[in-house]
Amino acid sequence: MKNFCKLPVLMAVLLFLGGCFSTRPYSGFGKLPAAELLKPYQGPQAKIAVNDFELKTAGIDAQVSQALKEYLVNVLNNTRRFTIVSPQEADLIISISVIDFIPESSGGKAGLGGGGSSASGFMGGLLGEVLNKANMQLNLRVINRSSLEVIVSRDIQSQVVGSSGKKMQFPQDKVFRNGLSKYAGRPMGKVIYDCIVESACYIVQSIPRSYYGGAPEIKNKPAAQV
Repeated sequence: MKNFCKLPVLMAVLLFLGGCFSTRPYSGFGKLPAAELLKPYQGPQAKIAVNDFELKTAGIDAQVSQALKEYLVNVLNNTRRFTIVSPQEADLIISISVIDFIPESSGGKAGLGGGGSSASGFMGGLLGEVLNKANMQLNLRVINRSSLEVIVSRDIQSQVVGSSGKKMQFPQDKVFRNGLSKYAGRPMGKVIYDCIVESACYIVQSIPRSYYGGAPEIKNKPAAQV
């Protein structure tokens, strides 16, 4: 009877942990998977420029910001949908602000009430596991360079919780070079991957077909620089 009573508690703990080790994106990118949206294609290309990421939060330096931009540019280049040029030559400007960047914060302890310790047996060790929470939020805008009209805009966010001090393994670790290598194998690495890939997918989905092969003509609007 005593063991039977423990079963619902154990199931609840496992369900809780299953939620903790998942990714929670702020916005999805439609029914098509990322692999389909970002696969290379052959056809006309849109002329775009990617601005430096605007930093609106603490916790991120210029080197990491530049690495994030390079990562996004690389993903967009691989789709072969875009010719990436200077802002003066582009039809569209990709503008991204970093609203939140938290590589590591205390997520409390896993389990009911955060109690337990390794000395109290299996359940105690499980319940007392310290969690690490990583979070990033971006604001993405696609802007017509000539008219300064915002074509589309969206907030993109991801949060991942994992065990503090334990490496995470996921196939995308190999993309983290230069300023992002320190996040490989950690919750922030998965957060960065999710946000950059979702940003690229949103850009692919959102740019009107009329921009491929040349920007649509805009009448009665003065040219402007971004």
